[in-house]
Amino acid sequence: MALTAAGEGERHLVIAPAWIGDSAMAAPFFASLRAALPRARIEALAGPWTAGLLGAFPWIDSVRVLEGGAGKGKWRAFLSVRRVAGPGAPEAIWLLPNSFRAAALARRIGARRRIGYARDGRGWLLTRPVAPPPDSPPPHLVDYYLGLLEAEGLEAAHRAVRLPVSPEAARFADRLLADEAPAGEGPLIGMHPGAFFGDSKLWPLESFAALAVRLAREEGARVLLLGGPDEIGLAGRVAEAAGGAAVNLAGRDTLATLPGLLARLRGLVSGDTGPLHAAALVGTPTVSLFGPTDPRRTAPRGP
Repeated sequence: MALTAAGEGERHLVIAPAWIGDSAMAAPFFASLRAALPRARIEALAGPWTAGLLGAFPWIDSVRVLEGGAGKGKWRAFLSVRRVAGPGAPEAIWLLPNSFRAAALARRIGARRRIGYARDGRGWLLTRPVAPPPDSPPPHLVDYYLGLLEAEGLEAAHRAVRLPVSPEAARFADRLLADEAPAGEGPLIGMHPGAFFGDSKLWPLESFAALAVRLAREEGARVLLLGGPDEIGLAGRVAEAAGGAAVNLAGRDTLATLPGLLARLRGLVSGDTGPLHAAALVGTPTVSLFGPTDPRRTAPRGP
């Protein structure tokens, strides 16, 4: 039995992806869920790593943060999930991750409907196990998430969305750029040299540095190196190799303020990592550098 337009106050809980890029690519799902169920209360259950970005989504009423990590942290998160998920069982829980753990969390929370793909041996934990699409050709992750809505008879109204930049994020970007990249005639170009999963996803740092030098020399570009707190040293090595052609801003922003900074860029050069997809979400053109991952599945859909 498919879902229909929700009544006032009906609560839908979405277990969000664990990664920043996947969460950015889930934006059309949240926008389409909001369009399909305009009177429902839509909440996201997310880890602290992605909560900052999801909190900027205008289609979500609230983000519930589930603490926990590896080992005992995962067990504590499982035991506390009912408290974190709020009082009473939601009308429906939507599972965007494919993991068995996500289904176990949904089962513990309880809901009349638990909707997710029947993968990882978890179908018996779902009230609505959805058959996954064929892997060849691989579906884009945006369409993969939207397939859950379509399986429930809801329209996937948005396959691309633009994330509005909050006033706070815009002010943060203005202050940071006024200090680090004073106004000039050349384009403002971002580079994100880091990525998770080690060297397999990284373009050589020397190549980032050479590109920064070339952009500064030939285009008069002001090049900004972006990254998280763990990537300050890596971005610093690029800046050193670029000989002053790039400014290291790694570690200076948060996920809540990053959209404001990305929206100020003329373009972003990045590997397949979270800020690449956040840039596309705010409408910034991107140059995507793919290594072992499949661009048919996770390439940005923006320009």
